[in-house]
Amino acid sequence: MEKEIRLIEERDYEEVHAFQCEYLDKETFEEFILRVKQNPDLYFVTVDGSEVVGICYGNPSKRNTAVINLTGIAVNLDVTKNYARVGLGTNMLRIFETAVKKRSYYKIGVGSADAPQVEAFYVKNGYIPTELVVKGSNWEEIARVGVDDYASGIVRREELRRQYNPREVIFILEKNLE
Repeated sequence: MEKEIRLIEERDYEEVHAFQCEYLDKETFEEFILRVKQNPDLYFVTVDGSEVVGICYGNPSKRNTAVINLTGIAVNLDVTKNYARVGLGTNMLRIFETAVKKRSYYKIGVGSADAPQVEAFYVKNGYIPTELVVKGSNWEEIARVGVDDYASGIVRREELRRQYNPREVIFILEKNLE
């Protein structure tokens, strides 16, 4: 069966909540429903038949009213199912970008996981690193520093790791959609 990317529907809620908690944000079902209902036009699922195999969602930024943040994107990583690294994430990203433009926004921001393959995914899809955020042991923000590009950001990230011994240092990336 062909994989379909579509807006989330009420019949998806339980399965999507479980998927989201497994791969991205752990939150109560009530918090999840609130997130979906606040921006239902920015919450997408990829389904293979009746199975949810990917999700992509976002919301307007609280820091910058001209930006929509991509707050989560994930694909089922079960190696027996062959959903990872076959373009599902990129396809969901394109549909998300179209939805952002429909809202008359032209910039997307995203915080990458502290993982080279995730960072490479965003860079490959045209997202430009703008900052590094240093997170402490309780996930608190310790520092935020600007970067010129990905290569210099990698060097700066290692300096920040030596300086702060943080839990993680993540890239913040942006993409202009104009």
